[in-house]
Amino acid sequence: MKRSLTSIAIALILTACAGKGAFRDAGSAAPILPDYTDITLPVNIAPLNFQLEGADALRLEIEGSRQYRFKAGGAKMRFPLKKWKEMLREETGNTLLLTLTARFGSESVRYAPFTWTVSADSIDRYLSYRLIEPAYEVWNVLSIEERDLESFKTRLLADNTTVESTCINCHTANRGNGVHTSFMHVRGAKGGTLYNRDGQLRKLNTATDSTAGAAVYGEISADGRYGIFTTADIRPILHSGRFDKLEVFDASSDLILLDFEQGTVTDSPLAKGPEFQETFPCWSVDGKTVYFCRAVSRPQPDSTFEMHYDLYSIAFDPATGRLGDTLTKVVDATALGKSVSFPKCSPDGQYILMTVSDYGTFPIWHGETDLWLYEIATGTLSPLETVNGKYSDSYHCWSSSGRWICWASKRDDRLYGKPYFSHVGDDGTVSKPFVLPQRDPGRYLVTLKSYNIPELYRFPESYDAAYVSRFYSDMEAEKMTYTK
Repeated sequence: MKRSLTSIAIALILTACAGKGAFRDAGSAAPILPDYTDITLPVNIAPLNFQLEGADALRLEIEGSRQYRFKAGGAKMRFPLKKWKEMLREETGNTLLLTLTARFGSESVRYAPFTWTVSADSIDRYLSYRLIEPAYEVWNVLSIEERDLESFKTRLLADNTTVESTCINCHTANRGNGVHTSFMHVRGAKGGTLYNRDGQLRKLNTATDSTAGAAVYGEISADGRYGIFTTADIRPILHSGRFDKLEVFDASSDLILLDFEQGTVTDSPLAKGPEFQETFPCWSVDGKTVYFCRAVSRPQPDSTFEMHYDLYSIAFDPATGRLGDTLTKVVDATALGKSVSFPKCSPDGQYILMTVSDYGTFPIWHGETDLWLYEIATGTLSPLETVNGKYSDSYHCWSSSGRWICWASKRDDRLYGKPYFSHVGDDGTVSKPFVLPQRDPGRYLVTLKSYNIPELYRFPESYDAAYVSRFYSDMEAEKMTYTK
């Protein structure tokens, strides 16, 4: 009886708010942007502000352990940060029922309820991403930002207009406990790899006379000492007569191992040379295995469509800093008529998340690219149907807990990548994705840049764009030494 009286009271209030006329039941979910309906969200995420096009007013009823009400005098629902955080703390572990009513002129429309499940699994507080035009001819207008996921605060980590418009790429952090290390490549005549270990910054020249070039794609080991990277001759070309306009391929690529403590570069005869191409290496959780992608070399660009990369592994001994003497094929993507790239191991050691495309090695330009999950114990490889969109899903990462994944998706318009998040359950099930929330929910409609290579990490970086400018202009690079 009490619940019935409460419902009647709410209905009367909504009718009064509507002005002329009563509300009408839409019978369907509200077409809010971004789509934040029926999702799982971390307890520490910033407010999921949204908008409903054409609305003159919004009223949101949220029912959990208690009821919450939010109103907006326009088409955009912006949640007060303090009240938002209090609600998530109180409702941790609960599933909330949300009912949205919108006023359009004299008519009010009530939409079908949707849910938010507030996960107790918090997400790493910081996210970096590269803001870049989605076209190769303006690649040199880019920046790297650091976003506080518990609020809307951003900080500029690098801006290539301050480093002679050279390329800045691959800001990546390790997943180690108790030590924070990260790297970022700054190209150009005065460039180098910016290596950060607990706030101690170094500028490294990773190119040697005995290797094919400087470090490109890679990861740092959990203890921060080693880095596994590829060297590559990367080339862009334009397609003709295809919906996909741009292709990026490696004319050559090898693996190299960096020892940041000793200042050395080593490699393996099994993962170098012209017969094969190796790329996108990553560490296993225990640091004793390196996974990487490998393909038979073919003349490119003529044979780019025949380039199929399989997933391989090679042992690593952290005590000696040496790679093993045997390669193992882990995933035979070629047999599936596919190509894998960008493997990333889950922090619990159970899974490898990777991208799967029809061919080639640069997934962000392939509209068919999807995320697939490989279960190490069973050897099972399967697409993540719940998260893959119509267009490219790629450049993913795990949170340090392994409970969240983040990736760049072009699902909305095929052109602009945006950071999406999903929760990963104990059994490997992955929840419906949601996009990075913004203070202005309409921001993605007016931002003409891609959010490229999103990266989650727990601690804020100890430098900013002003430091990177000095790093480029004034610091001498430490020359690393090749050892067999």
